[in-house]
Amino acid sequence: MSFQIAEMNRQLNCLARVGTVHSVDYTTNTARVEFGSVVTDYLPWLTTRAAGNRTYDSLEVGEQVFVITPPGQICGIIVGVLNQAKYPAPEHSPNVQKTVYKDGSFVQYDRAAHVLTADIKGDVSVIAAGDIQAEAGKNISASAGSAVEVTAGSSVTITAGTIVLNGQTTINGTLSQGGGSNGGNARFNGSLHATDSITTDNDVVARVSLNSHAHSCREGGTGSPS
Repeated sequence: MSFQIAEMNRQLNCLARVGTVHSVDYTTNTARVEFGSVVTDYLPWLTTRAAGNRTYDSLEVGEQVFVITPPGQICGIIVGVLNQAKYPAPEHSPNVQKTVYKDGSFVQYDRAAHVLTADIKGDVSVIAAGDIQAEAGKNISASAGSAVEVTAGSSVTITAGTIVLNGQTTINGTLSQGGGSNGGNARFNGSLHATDSITTDNDVVARVSLNSHAHSCREGGTGSPS
């Protein structure tokens, strides 16, 4: 067999191989791959975008990868990863796209059920330089194991047919009930206690009028409070 044919066979045999990540250099985003007893030099891996838009998802030791070596070159390129028995696919469905993280967090979209699920084991931070809009065709439900805090630079507006506040409500500041020229009504199904005076521009009615109810006088007859 001539040298040329032998070299051609060698290049064909090395053109595409499946190996396991031996080590990773996260500074250069390269990895060494082992094929049995042979370990390559540090090889680059493919990414999705690498210009104006850039993506990053690093490899890790033990991951099974697919490597190609272009003819005439001694360095290969890691072009993809494969599931294996040690690290099986996280889902088996034609309708689900899912990413599972090492800490147990996952993000999943089920196009058949039209459900997006994000289960995060730590904190979630969303920052926008502009507006954030959330709109639901049905209900919005939010719960917290501890406190909920909302801070606005100017105002907070809630528009609803009925607003229910369950539990003790504390208002640190001025309470103005009713807006516009028509004002509005306030109703309390429990006690109302004020540590300071209560003033009004009109009458106060508590079963009977405080301004105009009649009462007995010592001299006899009735009169109005002065």
